[in-house]
Amino acid sequence: MNAQSDAGDEEGDVVADCPACSSRVPHEVLKTNGNATVRCLACDHVHKEHIHEPSTVELRVVVSQGDESFSTHTTIRGDETVRVGDEFVLEADEGAFGVEVTSIEVPEDGDNRRVDEATADDTATVWTRVVDNVSVPVTLHTDDETVSRRIDVPGDYSFVVGEREEVDGDAFVVTAFVDRRTDDSLSVEGDDVDAKNAKRVYGEAV
Repeated sequence: MNAQSDAGDEEGDVVADCPACSSRVPHEVLKTNGNATVRCLACDHVHKEHIHEPSTVELRVVVSQGDESFSTHTTIRGDETVRVGDEFVLEADEGAFGVEVTSIEVPEDGDNRRVDEATADDTATVWTRVVDNVSVPVTLHTDDETVSRRIDVPGDYSFVVGEREEVDGDAFVVTAFVDRRTDDSLSVEGDDVDAKNAKRVYGEAV
């Protein structure tokens, strides 16, 4: 009997029962018109298979970028697990953004509660922050004063303790930073952090 197949982990592959080698193994999808034509990756047998397409859901996504935020929606598979810390590209009317999941809300007894992970089917709202381009707060110490600035850089830009940077035309040496993932302040020369994970950077003017 031709059993219903499940979506596989790799795009273009499905897991199905092979009538030739009697194994439930990954198959390559060759054609998708009507019942799909698939090839067993274990024995190369080609046969027809009905592919089960998982349902999709529309998720509400709140996006924070600096001091501003907006709400949008994205469509994903209902059985997909969403986790705090996940990064993905979100396409919205405002543009395409690389975002990181910061919080997940699931409905419970008429209210919502925050969790670290949930399936899309069980999720009410996903809270995210833009990480492809970020604005990092910089506390800059000079001879006379301490000032607060912001530096706009790509999310994967590295700040390294002991290295020279520039903000608003003023050069400074990084003396420390706070890692938003742990709230730890690191100040040993050579310590580094990606800008998307820098809660604040401290520097001495040069």
